[in-house]
Amino acid sequence: MNVREPLDLLPVRQLVGASGDAAEAFASQALLDALCRPGKYRVMRHGQGAQILAANEFALAEAQAMLGRAYGALVTFGEPGVHTWLDAEAGALMVPVVYLRIDAPRSHWQDLLQLLADRSAQSKQADLQRRRVVVRAEMELSRSMGVTRQVGEVTDGAAQVLSWLTRYQPAGVSEGLPPSPLGRGPG
Repeated sequence: MNVREPLDLLPVRQLVGASGDAAEAFASQALLDALCRPGKYRVMRHGQGAQILAANEFALAEAQAMLGRAYGALVTFGEPGVHTWLDAEAGALMVPVVYLRIDAPRSHWQDLLQLLADRSAQSKQADLQRRRVVVRAEMELSRSMGVTRQVGEVTDGAAQVLSWLTRYQPAGVSEGLPPSPLGRGPG
């Protein structure tokens, strides 16, 4: 995987505003380090508040919940973003790419494929089973933000979504490539 430093492995980023006791607590990186879950998320000092660095949306939600329980209304969350970096040697903006695995009731497989196509996912495989479908795809992390919520809406909460960082690649590499065909339905 093309990473420059360990923090590149936590590509989902979100600023956290802090006031009162939270602002005082956030002034100590040692305290913030105690709140971290290695490999999932890290909370780092940033200005008067902090920044969450997370492995994926699940980890970001966990970090938000933890800070919310600890500091309540004393913390506010900015819009989540995605970490990118400029590869000066290649002259390219490097973006994170995630691998998605969605396990859902078979009756939703076409809706899931459409959802992924709408997000420009590079489909890898769809395993149709008797009652379930397992869809695997890759996409730029920025295009995957919110996909877990959407999958839940499409499947009425009956799906499981796993995602993880696979690599960084130059921005736009997947655009212009034809999507890989997925498994076809019974025919």
